[in-house]
Amino acid sequence: MALTGLRDALAVPRLNRRTLLGVALAATAGFLVLILTRPAPTMQVLVAADDIPAGTPLDEGLVTTRAVSSARGLVESGSLGELVGWSLVVPLAAGEPLLPSLLEPPQVAEAGAVLSVVLEESHAALGRIGAGDEVDIYVTWQGSTGEPRTTELLAAGVYVVDAMTGDGSLAGGDQVQVLVAVDDALALDLTRAGRLGELDMVRKTP
Repeated sequence: MALTGLRDALAVPRLNRRTLLGVALAATAGFLVLILTRPAPTMQVLVAADDIPAGTPLDEGLVTTRAVSSARGLVESGSLGELVGWSLVVPLAAGEPLLPSLLEPPQVAEAGAVLSVVLEESHAALGRIGAGDEVDIYVTWQGSTGEPRTTELLAAGVYVVDAMTGDGSLAGGDQVQVLVAVDDALALDLTRAGRLGELDMVRKTP
C-alpha cells in the first residue's frame, strides 16, 4: 500500500494531444514574433556631410555614412578610400547620397573631356579593355601609292573611362567602343588619326 502511494506520487503526468498542440502553437507564435520584430539588416553608404559644389574633389571630411536597408545604386562606405580625389559632376546637398553616376575620376577632371573611339576587337586587346585601364594608342598611316605603311605611338597612358563590347552594346557586334579621357590636343589627334589611319589600343598592365 505504501509502495503504491509512493509510485503514484513520483509518476509524471501524461500530456494529451490537446496539450502538445497548444505547446507547439505557442512555440511557433513566439518564433514568428521574434522573426517579425528582429531589426532588418542594414548597410552603410556614403552621403554628403555638408553642401558640396560641383567639381569639388572628395575627401573624408566632405562625406559621412548612413545606414540603409539596401545599398543598390549607392556607394558603400568601404569605397571611400578608392574615391578620394574623385569629383562631383553636379552639386550635392547635405545628407544626399553619393551615386556612381555623379562622380568622375581625377584623370577625367584633369583632361577636361571624354572622346569615344570605336575599334574592332582585334585592334583593342580583343575587347579586354575596361573602365580604369590605361592604354597606349598607336596609329598606322595608310601612306601614299607605292609607299609602305608606317606606325607610330600617338599617345601613351590614356585613361579609359568606360568600354562597351559585344551584342547589345552601343558599338555592337565584334566592335569595342572605348571612352577615353582627352584634352583638346589629343582629341584632335585621335579624330584625325581615326579618319586617315588605323588605330590600335594596347592595354597596359599594372
